[in-house]
Amino acid sequence: MAGNKKPKQHRRNVVTGKARTVQKALPKATGAGRKTATNTGMVWPQIPPAQDAIPLSLQFTFQVSEWWPGDQLLKNQMRQISALLRHAATSVPYYREKLHDHPLRSLAYMTMDAFRSLPLLHRSDIQNSGKKLVSEAIPANHGPTFEIRSSGSTGRPIRVMGSGLTGMYVLALSMRGHLWHKRDLSAKNVDIRTAVANARPNEKFSWSIAPDAGESVRLDIGLPIDVLLEQLIREDPVYMQTHPYTLKGLIENSVMRGVRPASLREVRTFGEALEPDIRQAAHDHWGVAVVNNYSAMEVGAMALQCPKSENLHVQSESVLLEVLRDDGTPCLPGEVGRVVVTALHNFATPLIRYEIGDYAELGEACACGRGLPVLTRILGRQRNFVVLPSGEKRFPEAWKRLTEIAPEIRQFQLTQTSLESIEVKLVVAADLTRSTEMQLVKYLIEKFGYQFDFKFIYVKNIPREANGKFEEFKSELL
Repeated sequence: MAGNKKPKQHRRNVVTGKARTVQKALPKATGAGRKTATNTGMVWPQIPPAQDAIPLSLQFTFQVSEWWPGDQLLKNQMRQISALLRHAATSVPYYREKLHDHPLRSLAYMTMDAFRSLPLLHRSDIQNSGKKLVSEAIPANHGPTFEIRSSGSTGRPIRVMGSGLTGMYVLALSMRGHLWHKRDLSAKNVDIRTAVANARPNEKFSWSIAPDAGESVRLDIGLPIDVLLEQLIREDPVYMQTHPYTLKGLIENSVMRGVRPASLREVRTFGEALEPDIRQAAHDHWGVAVVNNYSAMEVGAMALQCPKSENLHVQSESVLLEVLRDDGTPCLPGEVGRVVVTALHNFATPLIRYEIGDYAELGEACACGRGLPVLTRILGRQRNFVVLPSGEKRFPEAWKRLTEIAPEIRQFQLTQTSLESIEVKLVVAADLTRSTEMQLVKYLIEKFGYQFDFKFIYVKNIPREANGKFEEFKSELL
């Protein structure tokens, strides 16, 4: 009978390999913004839809592996990387050329020392290689593929392919974060980020894959900060997710106006370096905790904040993350270095030893007892360094005193335009006096350790990057 016909389009299950009906939403599903699923005939307890069952079941695996010692985690990462490397060397044109004569090409089991002999993959390599980085034989049981586009902060985007499998890990790690921090997933969430093209303003979403998850509302990060605050207060969520700089602006605007979101309990931050003063301001003025996460569109979640401290735990089940000195040797705890990441499960566009462009500080083992590696700080990207005429590079930090010296400042951005000059863009409520400008110059010279020529430029607004992020300092030299 016609009513008993099977759907025409099927895909393989990402784990079992058995055929199943394609779930078109799967590649786009990332937790927040996910369409609410229903199950006919099942009201309670609700059985999760097929595309959510595996990410939920992975929680059991995670609850075991997160307590493994570091050497056991690394051993299993090397097993996975060995399989990934064999796949890349045979089916990805870029790696077929790069690894043609490399002794690791046919290695059955990878060691960390051997792994570090592999060349780094740079952002420019991804941009210039195009389809040469895409596998010609993506495993069928990894599910449907989809494009991931990351604009980054340089303006030139990168494009990689993901799969149903990588999408499932995004969902699973998002759920892990919720469970770690014991969030009430039936509560309301607001997500403040760049607007979605062709989004339907009244469409309802749930913000996690948990059955009966609460509603999530997405607000456009491009709106003026006072408008965003009004919308946030009107939505009255229990949870909120946004960039640190947006959180800073919302708090400052709420203090100035004497209003605050009434029901808010926790803020999740991502996408930018989280300064300690922003976390403190959220506690002092809103009475809420800030939980920071470290992720990138092209590789997914790299580190989630520990439920017991402000440490960030590397998500070793999904990525192998290295923190390297300039000479390529691994950093020790307490040292700052370049972040190099390998996505363990992306067989569509393998990203092996990908230098993502960020700098981070490696930490000691966490007091919580988890074996997952620790990052204590994400400092930002290479272009967030100030370069001294001597060639020394420093990360400028602790901007709090700028607004203490000049409360009239509503927004600022510093751009190093040469080895001797820094441009200071300011949005102010009232013009600064020459005396105040000189106080700012004195403070900045102390912070940078060099007497730069500071040029003040007053503007009505300082726009964000295309990806919604905002950098308070950037260099045109890097």
